[in-house]
Parts: sequence; structure tokens; C-alpha cells
Amino acid sequence: MQIRRTINGSIRLTRFKEYLAFVIVTTLLGATAASNGSFGWKLIGVLLANWLAVAFAFMINDVEDAEDDALTPHKCQRNPVAARDLSPFTARLLSFSVAAGSALVYSTLGKTTFLLGMITLLISFLYSWKPVRLKNIAFVDFFVHGFMLSGLQFLTGYFTFDPAPFMHWIFPFLFVFCISCYGEMFNEMRDLDGDLEAGLKHTAAVLGPRVTARLMGTVMVLALISGIMTVFVIRLIDAWVLWLVLALSLIFIIPSVIRIRQCKNGIALQESFQKPLEYAAALALGSHFTWSWALQHVLPWLAAFRLPI
Repeated sequence: MQIRRTINGSIRLTRFKEYLAFVIVTTLLGATAASNGSFGWKLIGVLLANWLAVAFAFMINDVEDAEDDALTPHKCQRNPVAARDLSPFTARLLSFSVAAGSALVYSTLGKTTFLLGMITLLISFLYSWKPVRLKNIAFVDFFVHGFMLSGLQFLTGYFTFDPAPFMHWIFPFLFVFCISCYGEMFNEMRDLDGDLEAGLKHTAAVLGPRVTARLMGTVMVLALISGIMTVFVIRLIDAWVLWLVLALSLIFIIPSVIRIRQCKNGIALQESFQKPLEYAAALALGSHFTWSWALQHVLPWLAAFRLPI
């Protein structure tokens, strides 16, 4: 029973469902912005390294926040350390093991990617580590979050391959960065009552709900402008990929629309649409890379085995 509880707690500690698709989107966008980004061991490696790095950020956050999360029922249930399904020592050991794995993979992808990966792991630690706790410094919190959970994943994907001109990558970078900053403020608004009770002083706690909502709107406008520049001016993404994103989004959002009446507030409504969009974008961008690879490698191989008529 204890072993099963520990295994279950270890899986919950990773919180992989919260970032699995979004890391695919940010990493593949970075690779797309590079001059020769393509499917292969480099792309798989940087994607794995980024998954592990983001996993570390979530895991060490739960370790450091266990005492505060215990004050909020839904956070206590989500956090296996707060729920005492994992000891702090075990959770910390697992967290740094994942970080070590991420560093090892980054080290195979070039000096610049390795440096960016180490920066990611460092700020992931400082973001939650109580003596520093960047997440508790107003205005610093969402900027650091934007780099830690999207911007640096984009840049590692980009620098794993050959660099492209500045204008080719700056707008997709700003797009994912602003989306992540918005996500941080969204989470702060969602958890505001419990965070105030715990004495946190992040951006939403300092500005209050009304001003934070306006700031979120501003950041989202910047994200939309950057997205439009990426799609229609730079034309970084092929048209068929965009149509695939749209089609998959409609399919994935249908269950959310069916449950829409159960949403009691705007935050719950946004959450019901966020993940379907992430999954759609991840699958479409993944198809962009794997389809090109299949055309170049798999189809010629199959053609070699074609039987004569």
C-alpha cells in the first residue's frame, strides 16, 4: 500500500498534464523559427530536455509550497507533499534527479542550448526556493514565469538548430512569452484567496483583481499582435498547419462546450478552453515536422518495396 501511494504521489508531483502539450508548442515553434529545424534526434532531445526542465519547475514548486498549499483544500489534494503522500526528502530527491536528467540531455545539444537549459533550471529553482522565491516578488513573478515556462523552451528549440534572422524569431518568441505571462496572472487570480491567506505578495495580490485583469488584457493583446505578425507577416507556419489547428480545436472543444453550463465563473470558462487549444496546436505542429520527415524518408523507403504490377 505504501509503495503504491509513493508511486502515485511521484506521478502527481510531476503534474505532467499541465505542461505536456504547451512544451511541445513552444519547443517546436522555436525549431520552426530556426533556419534548418527538422525532425530528428536533435528535436527529440531538446523536447525531452525541456519536458524534464519544466517538470522540475513544477516539482520543486510543490516541494517548497507544501506548507502553504496545505492551507487550501484543492491545492492540498493536488500537492502530494502537502497531502503527505510523499515526504519532502523523497520529493526533493525526485525533483533534482529530473533536473539532472534534463541537464544531461541539454549537454548533448550544443553550448548555447546547454547554457539556456542551465538558466532554465536555475530560475526554476529560484522561482520557488523560499530564501529567494521569485514568484513572491510582484512584477518579477510573471516575467520570470514567461521565460521559465515558455520563452526559454522556445529559445532552446531555436538554438539547437542554426540561427535565423532576428525578425524571423522575435514575434513567435513574444507570442509564447506573453501567453505564459498571461497564464501566470491567470493562476494568481484563480488562487488569490488562498495566496492572500498564506501571505504571498505576487502581482495579483499587490495590484488587486481589477488592475490585474486589465494587465492580463494588455498582455493578451500583445500576444495576439505577435501571433498575427508570426502567421500573416513572417508566415512562419504553413497554411495547412493552421487549418489543422482550427479543425482539431473545434473537435477538442466540443466536450467543453457541452459542459459550459457547469462553469460558474470566467476563470473556469477559460480553463475549459485552454487545454483543447494547446492539444490542437501541439498535434498540428508535431504533424508539420513528422509529415515532412515522412515524405523525405518513409515514403521513398516504402516505394522501394513496391511490387511490380
